[in-house]
Amino acid sequence: MNVFYLGTALNLASLYMAGGLGAAVSVKSGEFNLGGEGQVYAGGFVAAVFLAAAVPLPPFIALPAAFLLSFLSAGLLSFFCAFLKFRKRADYLFTTFITSAAVIPFVDGLISGPFRSKSDNLLATAFIPENFRLTGILKPSPLNISFFFTLALCILFFFFIYRTAYGRRLQIYGISPIFARYCAYNSRQLFYTSSFISGGMHGICGALAVCGTYFACHSGFYGGMGWNSLSAALIAKSNPLLLIPSSLLLAFLTTYANKAALYHNFGFDISALIQALVLFLIAFPWSLPHRAGGSK
Repeated sequence: MNVFYLGTALNLASLYMAGGLGAAVSVKSGEFNLGGEGQVYAGGFVAAVFLAAAVPLPPFIALPAAFLLSFLSAGLLSFFCAFLKFRKRADYLFTTFITSAAVIPFVDGLISGPFRSKSDNLLATAFIPENFRLTGILKPSPLNISFFFTLALCILFFFFIYRTAYGRRLQIYGISPIFARYCAYNSRQLFYTSSFISGGMHGICGALAVCGTYFACHSGFYGGMGWNSLSAALIAKSNPLLLIPSSLLLAFLTTYANKAALYHNFGFDISALIQALVLFLIAFPWSLPHRAGGSK
């Protein structure tokens, strides 16, 4: 097996795991966060701009600060949509999608305008210093130590959702908000915090992509990360541990489908078609018994 493509697939899986955790938390709350693409983009942009300007700081201070800022910036985007849900009765699914659609061209404008790198011709921010870049593994592939970090996050989120009082309340709220209200749960607090965490994890995904893969925030780097992370979370039924194999599945499909398209000169996006086919085959067996039962 080619080391480059193996490392590329594993690196992509780590990004899907980070974003998938955000999607999983949102689904557990009973809603869908469709703003993953914009939140990934915003998180990556904030990390890239901060680290490019944080040259005097040591890495053990600059990197945690960059990830924190990415988490906060993307989390606030999702939190704003949750605020609209409770204050204006706006549909959360719709507002997250619209907010993402607004954030993407806004960040594009910042990258092509005041924050564009002046040292090269790329449509991107300035490259982050080398001492802020995550240590690579399996070179020359982009795989880096963030793979182990996201594995640890999946385990941590599993215990957070299934082994804590907050996690159990969140699951009950996601299944039945009315029952949660009768249990005297603070519904607004549950949804606000879960929404903030959901957006924040998408921001972490963007920061990991910048610090470990691209080393700058170039225009459109987020492409597919948000939607594929959501797909991985749905395949895993929002279980953080099952998110690990589902992310690996989608990452290997994407990487090796793109490899086949490159080697055989396909003129269309074959990876998207293969992913759609596999997702259909995965979903069909689960829906078949339901249909059969419904027809009786």
